[in-house]
Amino acid sequence: MLGPLGGPELAIIAVVIILIFGVGKFSSLGKDLGSSIKEFRRAVKDDDADASKNVQQASAPPPAQTQYTPPAPPAAQPPQQPGDQKTNLF
Repeated sequence: MLGPLGGPELAIIAVVIILIFGVGKFSSLGKDLGSSIKEFRRAVKDDDADASKNVQQASAPPPAQTQYTPPAPPAAQPPQQPGDQKTNLF
């Protein structure tokens, strides 16, 4: 099994990466990695704030419950006359 990576091993890996991708790509890779870490930290911080807000809301008393009232029955329709019937063909 391989041991931990030290300074010389990391330097060799960095030189190989620079040779493969070039200096410009290597620097943009560093910028992208840094911005990704920053966004990740911001998201974790926002999640922690949301979690603490949810805990505070959970400790608050529940809102008053309203009583259920069933809907009113439909209004009675007058009986239809034999001549008033509509025929549906479809």
